[in-house]
Amino acid sequence: MNEKVKIIIGVTGIIVVAIAIGWIYYALNPSAWDSFIADMSGESTSSVTASSSAPRPFINPVRTSGTLTASGNIEAEEVLVAAELGGRITELATNEGDDVQAGDLLLQIDRRALLAQQESAKANVAQAQGALAAAQAQLDAARSGATAEEIAAAEAAVVAAEGSLAAAQAAVTQAEVSADSARTIKASESAVAAAEATLAQAQSAVDLANANLAAANAQLEGTLAGARPEEIAHYQYLVNQAQSEFLLAENIHFVDYIDKDIGGWPEERARYQRESARNARDAIQAQLDLLKAGASESELATAYAGVAAAQAQVNMAKAGVSAAEAALAEAQASPETTQDSVAAAEAGITAAEAQVKVAEGQLAQAHAQLDRLRAGATPEEIAALEAQVAQAQAAVQSAEALLSALDIQLEQSIVEAPVSGVVLQRLLQVGELASPGAPLFTLANLDEVTLTVYVPEAELGRVALGQEAEVLVDAYDQSFPGEVVHIASQAEFTPKNVQTQEERVHMVFAVKIRLDNPEHLLKPGMPADAVFAADQVS
Repeated sequence: MNEKVKIIIGVTGIIVVAIAIGWIYYALNPSAWDSFIADMSGESTSSVTASSSAPRPFINPVRTSGTLTASGNIEAEEVLVAAELGGRITELATNEGDDVQAGDLLLQIDRRALLAQQESAKANVAQAQGALAAAQAQLDAARSGATAEEIAAAEAAVVAAEGSLAAAQAAVTQAEVSADSARTIKASESAVAAAEATLAQAQSAVDLANANLAAANAQLEGTLAGARPEEIAHYQYLVNQAQSEFLLAENIHFVDYIDKDIGGWPEERARYQRESARNARDAIQAQLDLLKAGASESELATAYAGVAAAQAQVNMAKAGVSAAEAALAEAQASPETTQDSVAAAEAGITAAEAQVKVAEGQLAQAHAQLDRLRAGATPEEIAALEAQVAQAQAAVQSAEALLSALDIQLEQSIVEAPVSGVVLQRLLQVGELASPGAPLFTLANLDEVTLTVYVPEAELGRVALGQEAEVLVDAYDQSFPGEVVHIASQAEFTPKNVQTQEERVHMVFAVKIRLDNPEHLLKPGMPADAVFAADQVS
């Protein structure tokens, strides 16, 4: 039993001595302790190697004469530039390494098809606006009612129709008298009746001539008053429509001319369509110009001549009455007629009755037109015209929306620099296809760069936001002033790109330093050292 106790005491003493020796060793050699901790965490010292192409390795901050020094690499804000619109690249305006300003042209995508579609959309907008103007003019005219000139013309048409009916009825009477005369034995009595019928017809002709004279006077008044706004709006719509057809024909010719692959009509046919549309447009424009200019001297002369001709017709009709009266006197002594004229006289009755029916229809139509003008448009007609205006407005909005969409696509075919900076990468060449959203350029803003270093927890109290730091790079024999703009709020292990395994197990805080770089001397990826002055931390 004593032997076992001695053995236990001896082993315990050896363990205690070993622990004491280890504690003294690691106290005198902290690096050995760090290596032991790294081995316990599963890291291998053979996994860390330095490469000439890797970022600058982390160097444990060094405290010398009241300063703190740390190392890192220069970084810059990078911006990926992509196209919103896909297509073939036709122009590249910059190369890698070029300085660009915000808004500078970077590249342009093929826009010929978009330009052709834009011209067609513009023509559609013009046509839709013309249709809207015409529909609005018709609605305004319906709401305002007929003008005094239109009512006067309709009244004159009624008078003329009444005169025509009277003349047709007189013709029936004359035909009946002629038929009766043909059946009469005594020729003298038939001749007298015929002469009386002729006199009645002549008097009807006077009435008709007077009605025509009234219509000619109404026409003259309308010519002197000039064209109505509704007529001008209607012809303006016709001009706009003809212009749209001309632009469409010209656009088809344009597309066929610039690129046979886009499509279009054969060139000769397109040219013929374009010239035909141009001639139609010019003809309607000439009519519109005549309406806007008012009645010309020749038109006024024609209207006055119409009045004079109507007056001459009245005079002639009156002369016909005089002649009929003379014929009536002469008929007293006319010889007997034969029964051969009976059939012809009866046929004349049938023709005259048919003419009466025609005249009655024309008179009813003239009365209906006059009544409609006096009553104005019905609520149903106004509602229909309002529906046409609403439809025309919707067509204009749709055409304008399509045109706006094409304008946006044309703007998107030009890619501009979103920020000022340096072109780091250009990923495509002229002739290649750009996809929407795919990166085309990488830009970096070198006016302001940053340097990120890592400070151990024990040294963090020597760094503060706003603290100044001097940054040194191997490329220049000068220092660059910087300012601490960010200190990490959470500790982390030292990054992997360190020199030794011992340093990787340290807990550090990332510190970001901002540097002004107006001359672009500092480039992304440059290794740099930051020196913090300890006396700046309160």
